[in-house]
Amino acid sequence: MNPPSSSNPESIRPYILVVDDEEEFRTALKALLEGDGYAVLTACDGEDAFRLTKKYDIRLIISDLRMPILNGIALLELIRDQNPQIKVIIVTAYEEVASYIKVMSLGAFEYLKKPLDMNKLKELVAGVMSDEE
Repeated sequence: MNPPSSSNPESIRPYILVVDDEEEFRTALKALLEGDGYAVLTACDGEDAFRLTKKYDIRLIISDLRMPILNGIALLELIRDQNPQIKVIIVTAYEEVASYIKVMSLGAFEYLKKPLDMNKLKELVAGVMSDEE
């Protein structure tokens, strides 16, 4: 987790939250998105991620499907119940039709397979982040 500085005027911008139990993936995606000018927070599991949604203005969550403690589906269910305005993109290394149907029926914005097509991800992120700005 990487909370913003409260003295930083950019800390009031909406955030993208990257949630994945693989630190290398989290770090790489954070660097990519920050390089495009976005404010990014990270979490290693769904429980940590959900706590961050209570503290910060999160506009988009990019979450792994399979994680310990609270997986991507459980996180998506909590977000839909508590913060339905937050868009959620689920990413997974496992292409499963049942998982796809489940997350899309729960209202996921998108379901992407790893390795990610970074151009497609950047387009999706740009669309979400520019919608309300």
